[in-house]
Amino acid sequence: MSQTQTFNPGAYRTADSFLHRLDPRLKLLLLLGLMVCVFSATSPPRLLLIFLGWLVAASFCPGALHDSFKVVRLMRWLFLFTLLLHLFFTPGRTLFGTSWLSYDGLLRGLLVDSQLLLAVLCSLLLAWTTKPGDLAWGLAKLLSPLECLKIPVKELGGLIQLVLHFFPMIQEEIAALKKEKQDVTSGWLTRIRALTAMIEPLIFRLVTRADDLAKGIAAGSDLLPAGDVAFTKKLKRIDLFLFAAGVSLILLLWAL
Repeated sequence: MSQTQTFNPGAYRTADSFLHRLDPRLKLLLLLGLMVCVFSATSPPRLLLIFLGWLVAASFCPGALHDSFKVVRLMRWLFLFTLLLHLFFTPGRTLFGTSWLSYDGLLRGLLVDSQLLLAVLCSLLLAWTTKPGDLAWGLAKLLSPLECLKIPVKELGGLIQLVLHFFPMIQEEIAALKKEKQDVTSGWLTRIRALTAMIEPLIFRLVTRADDLAKGIAAGSDLLPAGDVAFTKKLKRIDLFLFAAGVSLILLLWAL
């Protein structure tokens, strides 16, 4: 695993699975339908089936389970805050004979946390199986009908590609600075000071990299990822078949 993937658990993972080969436009549409299915779920069986499906799909991505735990750990305070918010402020049945602990709030908080968790995991699956350039390309193609309303979809797609191209630079510079500061590890106060000291050199490095990138683009260099040339406007039969199968599964989950 590269240094960038180590720092960013949501980075693209090279593989040759059917998810990697699926057209990015269809993956975005399937993700949208899956998000609707997740957040409209009111029964645990539907969420459990979605999670089991995610486990099967994630098995095609190297190191997916390990990095998903990293992301969940990073978001643990959000999950805890959401649970406590429902626990203390949702009216209904109470816990342990108290008037300030809501049993209905506990159930609702666990449901909302499960929905958030599945939304994050499904989004990670899209990032693991789709190159950033292809993702921006697919989004621009889906939004292309808005061009008739004079909305600059192509320019927005190029801006998204530029941002996605700059993110790895940020990750590389942060990883490089962390490697230089590996000797400072004793004490939480010392670590905070070390991280604070990294801000200034990080900004200078990023400004330099951004300036070099802008000069290269102005000179006509092809620095931005334009997506995989294998993707065309015409969808393949296998893509349509997989899309139809995915839509059928989503409708089946919706009926639960």
